[in-house]
Amino acid sequence: MALPSSVALGSLAFVVAAGVGWVAVTSSAAGEETVPAATEPTTTHPTTSKPTVLTAKPTPKSEPTPKSEPTPKTKPTPKSKPTPKTKPTPKTKPTPKPQPPSRPTEAVPSVLVEVYNNSGISGLAAAKAAVLQTAGWNVAGTDNWYGNIAANTVYYPEELKVQAVKLAEELDISRLRPAISPMQFDRLTVIFTAP
Repeated sequence: MALPSSVALGSLAFVVAAGVGWVAVTSSAAGEETVPAATEPTTTHPTTSKPTVLTAKPTPKSEPTPKSEPTPKTKPTPKSKPTPKTKPTPKTKPTPKPQPPSRPTEAVPSVLVEVYNNSGISGLAAAKAAVLQTAGWNVAGTDNWYGNIAANTVYYPEELKVQAVKLAEELDISRLRPAISPMQFDRLTVIFTAP
C-alpha cells in the first residue's frame, strides 16, 4: 500500500480544517441571530464569491384620493304660509213659498165664534175649532148642541152677515141662517151635524 504523499496529506488536513471551521461558523450562526445593518444588507451565495447587494425598493406612494367637493348646502324650503281662514258664509233660510189663500185675501174678521157639535161624533167641535183658530178666527168656546139641525149651519146676527159668509167659505158650509134663541146675538154660531 502506498503511503499518501505529503501533499495529499496536507490537502486533506486543509479540507478537514476548513470543514471544522465551516461547521463552527454555521452552528454559531444558528444559535445567534444577527441583526442586519441599517444600511444596505449584503448576502453571499455559496456558488459565487461576489457579494450581492440587496436594496429595498421603496413602496410606491399611493396617490391621495381626490377630495370630494363638498355638496353645496341647499336652502331650506320656506315654510308655506297658512291660508287665512275664511269666515263661513251664514246659512240662509230658504224663503217660504207663498201658500195660496184658503179664503179671500181680506183679513179674518175679529168677531167671536162659538162651535157646537150636533153629530154624535165625539170631539168634532174641538177639531173644527182648532182649524178655525189656525186660520186666525177668534173662537170663544165649544160645546154640544141639543136639538135637531138639518145640516152644518152658520148662524149670524143681522149686523154680522158679511162675516158669516166668510166663515161659511172657510168651513165649506153652504147653509147660513139668522141666529135664533138661545144663541147669542153678538157673535157667529156654527153647528156641525157631520164631519
